[in-house]
Amino acid sequence: MNLEVVKVREKSSFSSIRTKLESKKFSLQFLPESLEDFSKIKNFNFKNKKLKSAYIIDIIHNLILKYYFKKENKFNIMSTILKEKYGHLYNYYIDYLVQINVIEMISNYQSGRNARVYKLNNKILSEKINRYKNFDNILLKKYKNAVSQIEEEGIKNKLIDDDIKSKLVNDLFYIDIQFDRSIFYLDNLKDRSSDIYHRNKYSVECINDKHIFYHFDSYGRLHSNFTILKSFIRKNCLLIDGSETCEIDISNSQPLFLSKLIKDSESKWVDENEIELFNFLVRNGKYYQYLLDNLNIKDKGDAKELTYKVLFGKNYKNCKYSKMFSTLFPTILNFIRLYKREKSDYKSLAYTLQRMESNFVFNKLIRKIMTIDSDIKIVTVHDSIIIDVQYRNIVTQIFNSELDNYFN
Repeated sequence: MNLEVVKVREKSSFSSIRTKLESKKFSLQFLPESLEDFSKIKNFNFKNKKLKSAYIIDIIHNLILKYYFKKENKFNIMSTILKEKYGHLYNYYIDYLVQINVIEMISNYQSGRNARVYKLNNKILSEKINRYKNFDNILLKKYKNAVSQIEEEGIKNKLIDDDIKSKLVNDLFYIDIQFDRSIFYLDNLKDRSSDIYHRNKYSVECINDKHIFYHFDSYGRLHSNFTILKSFIRKNCLLIDGSETCEIDISNSQPLFLSKLIKDSESKWVDENEIELFNFLVRNGKYYQYLLDNLNIKDKGDAKELTYKVLFGKNYKNCKYSKMFSTLFPTILNFIRLYKREKSDYKSLAYTLQRMESNFVFNKLIRKIMTIDSDIKIVTVHDSIIIDVQYRNIVTQIFNSELDNYFN
């Protein structure tokens, strides 16, 4: 594609995103019920300083949102980021939240790291959490700027081309959600107090209000309102330009990219017959069924859990998952252990496979779709894409063709 054409499209997408945000008047945020008094006042005094209630709510909201995303109640709070967003009084806001027992510090500054580590009080996470429309103009302006900039988190060498990123973010604004149907489904879940319920309900509300949030992580994955939705909602409640959608995914994605990694490494530690069988299974989407047929496990969910524990875990000798996997693929398990040992990090394999997956989905699959028809709207959910159902056949053909090219 001509470089000038790419730049024009990229600039147009940035401009289009900004235009869509112009009419936005507020940010939709979490507000724990015990802190609702902040919604009734504009300012308050603390240590002889005049502080804004909107900033307090914004800080709490972002911590809760990160907790729902990462499922970990531990936050590195960088002073540089706080100062840029909340001004020179940023430390007073944090001190105030500590004093009223909303957060607590669990780790102070350490050499080589300019961040303190905090956690939310468990009472905050367990109580009822309502919604708040934050009309603060400064925060709203910074939200619009952040959404429009489309930057990857902590990446020096970009993993995804800017024109692809701008298209993906731009397309998010074309997605509508069947709100009542989605909420009805969520309200009938067994556990309405769970983190899964809260983050899904918030995502549904945000999509309905066109309050888009996203970030590209350091492994090339795009996280958004849509990636944390439950499968039922993604498959049954999303519309693109008013039309029904369909989801196309990569079967047994992580084992599939593991097979590619083994092939590219030209490892002599993996038995030829074993990797040939493994390649056949993952290329034909039969891997999980093979586990069900040959191991004492009940369903596909158990097969996936076993696989994730082997690929992303520490692979201790006595780990039952590693033992089970080893009965079928002993030399592949050995490759996995050696790979993690060589990288000195058991998480290294997960990072590598995620980068491979992202490279394929963004730089090959979506690049090809954009080349053939740039008007096709796309939502990515890691190893799958959501499109207007009218494009199912053409996109499926592209999907299969790119998979063949990549893995052969």
